[in-house]
Amino acid sequence: MRDEDVNESVDQVESDGIAEDEREAMRRFQEEIGRLSVADHLVLMMHSLSGLAADRLGLSPDTVERKDLEQARLAIDAFKALLSTLEGTRPAEEIKAHRAALSQLQMAYVGALAAGDPTSAAETP
Repeated sequence: MRDEDVNESVDQVESDGIAEDEREAMRRFQEEIGRLSVADHLVLMMHSLSGLAADRLGLSPDTVERKDLEQARLAIDAFKALLSTLEGTRPAEEIKAHRAALSQLQMAYVGALAAGDPTSAAETP
């Protein structure tokens, strides 16, 4: 990430009236992201997407009100795309673990579709 991008983001936060300590936390966070390799960043994105997918599947009482199978499908599809991008760049055992997570998400999605949920998507990932 370029310094100009960080400064622009921080300037936007400042104009939104965020407290000084929050601006500094944002600046540090952006600097940390800038130090990650692209592959590491993609893995973080996959973790985020798997959490979003699980949340949108509404599998627990805490997430049932956020259930949205269209959004879950989108998150699962994006996870799958990132996984195929990472193959060959990460250790085989790590890819195997991500494939297992993808399979679990896909099975949960199919289960939600089979339950006849009215918020279901038209096609399976």
